Amino acid sequence: MTRNKLIAAAVQVRPVSRAIDKTIDQGVKLAGRAAERGADIICLPEHWLPEEIIPTPVDPIPYFQSLAKDYGVTIVAGAFFERVKGQVWLSSPIINSKGRLLGRQFKVHLFWREKKLAKPGDTYQVFKLDGYKAGILVCYDVDFPEPSRIYALNGADIILCPSRIIKGGNRPWQQYLTVRALENRIPIIAPNVYAPPLFIGGTTIVSLRQDPVRKIAHPRIRTITQQSEGIILENIDLPLHNRLRKLRFADRRPETYQ
Repeated sequence: MTRNKLIAAAVQVRPVSRAIDKTIDQGVKLAGRAAERGADIICLPEHWLPEEIIPTPVDPIPYFQSLAKDYGVTIVAGAFFERVKGQVWLSSPIINSKGRLLGRQFKVHLFWREKKLAKPGDTYQVFKLDGYKAGILVCYDVDFPEPSRIYALNGADIILCPSRIIKGGNRPWQQYLTVRALENRIPIIAPNVYAPPLFIGGTTIVSLRQDPVRKIAHPRIRTITQQSEGIILENIDLPLHNRLRKLRFADRRPETYQ
């Protein structure tokens, strides 16, 4: 059954240096608050765990599996260094509403020191959820137009973008998010880390509205403005986005894109 409405939540977490258990506990509590407010899907940021040891010595996934099962909510557990099949990746695990680990999206475009620490992914997976489909872009992946378009063409209804953006990069990052949402007519959920002074949050959700008279699509941008941990939720009209996407893509001429 296809969903009409989807309540999406982005969680802004503050890593606690050398206290991974405390950080995980805070992340789970914030996600729990979003679940209690009716969220259908919850996303945490990239690099939200303390990284004194790589990969993380404490696995946060079981905690979110319990939360997902208890509330019947899908959780994207952010993105962090994880060893999978003997190799370290920058991994974004997704857990369905029954608490089952559906899979992982590995960051494709590694950034700076990440290139020395992890192996890059090379695919963009579309995850089938409860009546809708989701894709995950990990932080820097959203800077490139192709991944978002691949997701839109392959049937994704929503994109989750766990991020870790420094203070000076917040404005261009939010512009990237807005452009990707507009050009693909797809909502984007983008949580950011809060770790001042370098990381000041600014967690953002971009969805679309349509002018009822002129039929022009406009972005609706929701942002956490307070400098602290927190959550933000948005009620997303999936049929509207699907309709806008079909109309826009009907005018594409891919035979000319060479």
